[in-house]
Amino acid sequence: MKREFISAFRSEVWLLARHPATALMIALAAVLYVVAAATSSEVLIMVAGDDPYTLGGAIGFIGNLVDAGDVLDSVARTSFASTVVWIPVTILYAVYATSRDFESVAYAVSRSRGVSQAAIVITKLLVNCTLVGAVYLLSTTALYLTKMAQWDVGASCSGFAQFVSIALMIALLLISMYAATFALYLLTRSVVASSVVAIAVSIFVMVWFPSTYGSGQPSLLLMLSPVYYLMNLCSLSMQNVGVIQVLLYAGGTVLVSVGVALVSLFVRTAVR
Repeated sequence: MKREFISAFRSEVWLLARHPATALMIALAAVLYVVAAATSSEVLIMVAGDDPYTLGGAIGFIGNLVDAGDVLDSVARTSFASTVVWIPVTILYAVYATSRDFESVAYAVSRSRGVSQAAIVITKLLVNCTLVGAVYLLSTTALYLTKMAQWDVGASCSGFAQFVSIALMIALLLISMYAATFALYLLTRSVVASSVVAIAVSIFVMVWFPSTYGSGQPSLLLMLSPVYYLMNLCSLSMQNVGVIQVLLYAGGTVLVSVGVALVSLFVRTAVR
C-alpha cells in the first residue's frame, strides 16, 4: 500500500509539471501580483461594518486603507485583499485540472495497472492542493513585502509572524475550496455545472454575509462556506473566527470531499 501511494505520488508530480494548468495558475498569480502591487487606490469589495479604516472594524476584502494605529497590519490586510480573485481562480483551476486528470489516458492506465481509487484521489488532491497553497503563499508574501517597501514600513518579526499565520489559514481555506470543487466535479462530471455551482455559491455568500453582518450570530449555512472565513480573515477581523475553527473547518471539508470523491468514483465504476 505504501509503495502504491509513493508511486502514484511520483506520477502525479510528473504529470503536474507537464500540466498546462500549472503554468496557467502561476501566470495568473504573477499577473495578480503585478496588478495588486501597482494599485494604490482604495479597494473595498463586499465590505460591511462600521469602520473599514480600523482593523477589525469591517469584514470583506479591504486594500490600501491605513489604520493609523497599526500600519503594519494594514499592509497585511491590503495584501490579503486580492484573495477575492483567488476564489474563482481556485474553483476554475480545480474543475479544469480534475476534468483533464480523470478523462485522461494516464488515469485509465493507472486503473488498468491496479492502482486503487483511494491512491489516485489522495495523491491528486495532495499534489494539486500543495500547488494552490504554495503559489498563493508565495504571491501574497511577495505582495506583502512590496507594499511594506511602498509604504516605507519598518519590518517587525511579530508582525511578519502574524501575517504568515493568517496567510497559512487562508491557504488552507483555498485548499478546502479546491477539494470541495474536486469532489463536485466528480459528482456531476460536468465542467459547466461544477464551475457555475461553485462560483454561484461563493458569490451568494459574499452577498449574504455582508447583508446580515452585525445582526447577531451568523447563519450556520454561511459557516459551511470557506468564503465566510475568508472574508473575516482577509480583513483581519480575528474576533469573529479562531484558528481552531478554521483548522476544523478546512480539515473536515477535505476529509468529506475525499469521501464524496471516492463514493462517486465507486458508483461510476459499479454502474459501468
